[in-house]
Amino acid sequence: MENGKEKCKKCDSTNVVFVEHAPGSPERYDGASEISCQACGARFGRWSGKELASGELEKRYGRTK
Repeated sequence: MENGKEKCKKCDSTNVVFVEHAPGSPERYDGASEISCQACGARFGRWSGKELASGELEKRYGRTK
C-alpha cells in the first residue's frame, strides 16, 4: 500500500511501512522504530535516519550505545 507521503531514501518509492519492534525486544518503543521499503527492502532507523544492516535494530530514541 502506498502512503503518498514517506519515501524510501534509497529508491524513492512510497511503498513503505512503519515497523514496531515486538514486545520483549530490548529496543521496544511504543510506536514505530523503523521505516521499511517494500519495493527495495531497505530499512531505515526512525531517529538515526541511517540504513540498517540485516539483523540490525534501530536503538530506542536513536541512541548509539
